[in-house]
This record gives sequence, structure tokens and C-alpha cells, in this order.
Amino acid sequence: TDPYNTTVFVGGLSPLVGEEAMRAFFMPFGQIHYVKVPVGKRCGFVQFVSKAAAERAITQMNGFPIAGRQIRLSWGRS
Repeated sequence: TDPYNTTVFVGGLSPLVGEEAMRAFFMPFGQIHYVKVPVGKRCGFVQFVSKAAAERAITQMNGFPIAGRQIRLSWGRS
């Protein structure tokens, strides 16, 4: 991936999960630049300040259940 990409794509989100909940789940991995959950979509994006934080989140949160759904994580677009 792009060495400067720090954006994580989060798929399979429950419609009950908003930006504040996403921020709370991903804050332990490092400083967050922004969180976006488009209205009506079952996905979101978390942009971290560092690539290392994004890598930790992808490794540790992929398949994690949030609000009864297993989320899928991959690299987003930078």
C-alpha cells in the first residue's frame, strides 16, 4: 500500500453505529485525524495520524463484532 496512507475502510457496519461509536472503538490504536460514516451506508472510514496506528487497527479489529455484526477492515484511499 501507499506508505503515506493512514485511512482504514470499515465494512459491514450495523446501521446503529455512528461516528462517535466508531471513534471510541478505534481510539485505542492511536491518534485519529477523522472518522466518517456516510448516511445510509454500512461502511465507514477512520483516518489515523500514523500509518502504524492504521496497521494495528486493521490487524486487531478485522472480524471484530460491533453491534452484532462482524466488521471487515482494509486499506482505504489516502
